[in-house]
Amino acid sequence: MNGGANFQTISARDRPLPSGPRPRRRPIAALLAATTACLVPANVPAHAQTATRATTPSTPLTIVGIRAGFAGRFKVGYWTPLEVTVDAGDVPISGRLEVTVLDGDAVPSRTIAPPGEELALGPGEKKTVSMYAKIGQLKSDLTVGFRSGSQLLAARRFSTSEDPELAGIMPSGQALIVALGSPLSTLDALPLDEHGTKVANVDDFDQLPADWWGYEGVDAVILATSGEEISARLSSDSPQSAALERWVQMGGKLILSVGGQAEKVFAPTSPLSALAPGIFEAFVPLRQSAMLETYAEASAPLDVEAPLVWQVPKLRDVRGKIEVYAGNHPRDLPLVVRAPHGFGEVVFAAFDLDGPPLAKWSARPRLVDKLLRRAKPAAAESDTSTLGQVATLGFFDLAGQMQGALDQFPGVPLVPFWLVAVLVSAYIVCIGPLDYFIVKKLLRRMEATWLTFAVTVVVFSGGAWALAYGIKGRELRVNQVDLVDFDAQSSLVRGTTWTSVFSPKIDTYNLSLKPSAVDQPTVAAGSPDARVLFSWQGLPGSGFGGMDARSGSLPLFTDGYDFSATLDRMHRVPIAIWSSRAFVARWWHSGVGQVEAQLSDRGKLVGTLTSHADLDDAVLIYDRWAYPLRQLLKRDRPIDIETQLDPQTVDTYLRHVTAERDRNVAPPYDRGAFDIPRIVEIMTSYELAGGANYTGLAHEYQAFVDLSGLVKNGRAVLVGRSSRPGAELERDEKPLAGAERQQWTFYRYVFPVKDQASP
Repeated sequence: MNGGANFQTISARDRPLPSGPRPRRRPIAALLAATTACLVPANVPAHAQTATRATTPSTPLTIVGIRAGFAGRFKVGYWTPLEVTVDAGDVPISGRLEVTVLDGDAVPSRTIAPPGEELALGPGEKKTVSMYAKIGQLKSDLTVGFRSGSQLLAARRFSTSEDPELAGIMPSGQALIVALGSPLSTLDALPLDEHGTKVANVDDFDQLPADWWGYEGVDAVILATSGEEISARLSSDSPQSAALERWVQMGGKLILSVGGQAEKVFAPTSPLSALAPGIFEAFVPLRQSAMLETYAEASAPLDVEAPLVWQVPKLRDVRGKIEVYAGNHPRDLPLVVRAPHGFGEVVFAAFDLDGPPLAKWSARPRLVDKLLRRAKPAAAESDTSTLGQVATLGFFDLAGQMQGALDQFPGVPLVPFWLVAVLVSAYIVCIGPLDYFIVKKLLRRMEATWLTFAVTVVVFSGGAWALAYGIKGRELRVNQVDLVDFDAQSSLVRGTTWTSVFSPKIDTYNLSLKPSAVDQPTVAAGSPDARVLFSWQGLPGSGFGGMDARSGSLPLFTDGYDFSATLDRMHRVPIAIWSSRAFVARWWHSGVGQVEAQLSDRGKLVGTLTSHADLDDAVLIYDRWAYPLRQLLKRDRPIDIETQLDPQTVDTYLRHVTAERDRNVAPPYDRGAFDIPRIVEIMTSYELAGGANYTGLAHEYQAFVDLSGLVKNGRAVLVGRSSRPGAELERDEKPLAGAERQQWTFYRYVFPVKDQASP
């Protein structure tokens, strides 16, 4: 590399100082002086000769700084957007930035940027590069390096416990709300203590990620459009606008506060118009506030001067659930609307949260809290009498229970403690009393212990090795769960894959995932709209092995592994002998499912359902009702929902309520069970089942798989199992050969329901 030799990787202050007397250098100095005298022309002035002999040290490449997350806040266990600033120094250079962090198992992992061509810097040039990292330890270091070819030219280490750039790291289960637009300063007065929520105010458009997974650790985004700069730029055709919309489609929640800027924000040419739950019609005066005061459960009325005349936008052709309205009927003037968007939710508020008359309202925090519709954490609501068992198992979140279930491999039993205790006791007896008895009483030669002791160690070591191979086996094993979602309205296909790999030896693996569940794709493979994110799966919580532990974890491997530039593959992932590692993948595509539905709400659900694929244990969920299909769902045979299905309440279905004598009995949720179909059932319908009240577990780490919000907002969801896998785990971009597999595949189809009921 040109100029590469001019960079110093060790500063002058870090060089070791020589000890002892300095050697005499007069002969060398005299030789250098003579050589210089020969090279400098005689007619050069003396001061010019001095300047010629002096050398100007070059400025090396430096890592100037880093910005992480949103206003410095980000969560452990999620993809986090980073901005790294690098200074080229005096020499032009090109290369790539790399970020090294510890994953959930405390193993170093590296991501690189930019994903395309190398970063080229001219002399004295500074550049800021956007990239991503997934930090797996609450207390760990982050190292940023600049590499040209195989040479590391500069590196800088940041610590989550010492450096302010990373001081905003949060536990995986803590809620993070991002407020875009005008700073919502009084959001800090929200009742955050009971929720443990943090709010990040972002008013700089350039700080927003250009990829949707940059929002992966965000629970909700509040977009206040009264600030013209950020709302105007989000209304432009930009990667940031596309990333925000895609994040909502993939399961995010957006609070869209639109007041005076509604005409611009919802213009047909604005990308934000796709997020609107209706079509902007006009501004109309609002002369009363009683409905907002009731909605916010406010103890104090909205404090305004004189009669209230408030201009609010009116939408027509509204879709979704209207929660607050003015007039005689909900569609007269909707003020708060919850509308599904893909697999996510848009909450439209027809007022500016950061403008008058709400800006100074004492009940505004409660209003925002109602818009967010947050549930209380599990610890506040659950019965703690059985938390000891869960703490022993090491998980407090449903994602942890899923990971524990995937670590159960058939043919690989857990070695019982009593067997280990017996073997250790036998070993101690053999090398101690028994060995003494043999050499003292039988052989009568104490020096023979050199032989008997060695034989005992070899026998027990060989026996332990043979026993371990007999119990753990020599087979590579894979457990995998695929959850494939189809949205009939947007033709979006979303997949989530959890997998655990059991290795029979110490080895490194190049792993990736190939989705196989897309039917009739409308977007070509390899396009920007067809992608896979593949990474490690962490254990939420502060228990043993949890990502939120303050003390951190001890690394089993010190050599790191690499993510591909597009984050869809992992290279050289180490797995120890007879141990497993958990991975998770999120993938998306455009396509259509193999189930068709024509559904309407006439006070009850009516319509037909036709499946072109085999689904087992299928159930259709809508509103407060569950329609078990049992054996009725046959390939290409329509089902009349009104006449052929017998509904039951969602609560009865999900809690497995049975009738015993004169009362209904619901067995408690087993937090220590490893029944994967049951875990998936609760993860995908968590709020409908009763949330933490019923399960005693949180569902924060991967809450996006819960479609309860879609059901509450008027969608019908069909859930069923299939023998057709949703994705295939690959090694070296080939099917993982020779592995014993257990695979569970669940398909979900989301359908719109036409509202034909009277207002």
